[in-house]
Amino acid sequence: MLPDTGAGNPVFYEVQIMNPRRHMRSMVCAALALLTASRIAAAQEPYPGLEAFVNKALETAKVPGAAVAIVRNDSVIYAKGFGVLAKGSTTPVNDQTRFEIGSSSKSFTATLVAMMVSDGKMKYDDLISQYLTDFKLYDPIASAQVTIRDALEHRSGIGRGESMWLDLGTSREDVLHRVRFLKPESNFRSTWSYQNIMYVAAGQSAAKAAGSTWEDLIQQRIFTPLGMNASAPIYRMLKDKSNVATPHAIDHDTVYREPPFNAENIAPAGSILSTVRDMAQWLRFQMNDGVVNGNRLVSSAALRETHTPQMVIGGRGGGGGSTGTFATYGMGWFIGDYHHELMWDHGGNTPGMTAAMGMLPEKKIGVIVLANMDHTQLSGQVMHYVFDRHLGLPEVEARARPPQQRPAADSNPPHVTLPLPLPMSAYVGTYTDSLYGDATVSIENGHLQFQRGMASGPLEYWNANNFHWTSNGSIRSLITNIKFEVTPDNKVTGVYYGTPPDISLLGRKVVGGGRGGRGGRGAPPAGN
Repeated sequence: MLPDTGAGNPVFYEVQIMNPRRHMRSMVCAALALLTASRIAAAQEPYPGLEAFVNKALETAKVPGAAVAIVRNDSVIYAKGFGVLAKGSTTPVNDQTRFEIGSSSKSFTATLVAMMVSDGKMKYDDLISQYLTDFKLYDPIASAQVTIRDALEHRSGIGRGESMWLDLGTSREDVLHRVRFLKPESNFRSTWSYQNIMYVAAGQSAAKAAGSTWEDLIQQRIFTPLGMNASAPIYRMLKDKSNVATPHAIDHDTVYREPPFNAENIAPAGSILSTVRDMAQWLRFQMNDGVVNGNRLVSSAALRETHTPQMVIGGRGGGGGSTGTFATYGMGWFIGDYHHELMWDHGGNTPGMTAAMGMLPEKKIGVIVLANMDHTQLSGQVMHYVFDRHLGLPEVEARARPPQQRPAADSNPPHVTLPLPLPMSAYVGTYTDSLYGDATVSIENGHLQFQRGMASGPLEYWNANNFHWTSNGSIRSLITNIKFEVTPDNKVTGVYYGTPPDISLLGRKVVGGGRGGRGGRGAPPAGN
């Protein structure tokens, strides 16, 4: 259709024929120039002293690498990498380096549910059993009444049960089946109690409602429309592993590498890998009320429910820690204040990486910091530094000092090895429990070896019936002590396994295929 001059006559344009190759070359050059200008703008330091602060923090906290992105007024004003992909490497981190974002993934699962609510395929107050017919909790009343909202708001009452799924090596369906054996730590809907497994239930419910998988929904409904092209729902789906940060942990003053975190069985709670540049688009989307490039992907009402305080949190010290006055949880977001400014945030940790993600929506600023170090304070410190500078708060340097390194390794006295109270063969066998499944003790190269799921490692005798376990899995940061149950006549009948308060007695399987009865929750192993 031709444009009208307003007088009823069409306007005719002179068309100049251009050489197709020259035209294509011009278009490519223009696009590259635009992209380069955008990258240069996003690499310029928005707050003088920021980069010096980050570099000093990396050095002090012994973090190999990190990346930072800042969104202000719906623009990505800064995106840059610092340090290296791995200890001993010379390959630098950049704004396209992929990191594990851990529990920051929960904000994606909550938004995905909001999308299903927008589509009319779910309601927040639907029963989980409406989508997952085999789903049950330990408490029969909670089991019959637990909803999608309960899962997203962390109010189911069950314990965290991290040692149940970590290194288990089985499916999400198996994890959700075992949750029926996880005892509650508080009354149903009475208290906010952080929980990963219930986010698996919410994510799998959304997938069931859509007739898809959680991974595919995250990719199709969020990553693709937001242009988060470097991100992956799970590690296995990374198409290019050439620019992926290596996880690290620190034992006193010694930094060591960790393997990539296998979070497939808990994916909706914490498996996403992303870059700061991609995550900046996520912050823009959240602060734009679910609209990207003029297209609404989720209804305002459904998304705003995730940003609305739902449960009061005790002991968090406000949304900004010591700087906040109230702390609540919405759905996939902590809702609090930072120096009296509304803040939405959700961090993330894996056994090797730490994420800090937060927004001051009324000030139209958001920050994402990703680091390849387990449970480092650096990510949160850098985020708060940016907020302080944006708000123009005084004495920012004093409040946002770089995190301190841990004490030297020689601060712990050496352990003296003692002789075993029983022959090694007395401990050998398979121990089992409904919640934790099977664990085996064997003899390898003259040493006792303990294995459960994908985690295994040697047992070193400590005292009484207690052993120190050096595991090769992600569980090693949670469980280091194994306690055996021994009868007065020196028969080993069980082993205590788990983390407080979810420690259970795994009964010894009877030779011939039978099994010992479940001992239930027992006394914590020594040192746990």
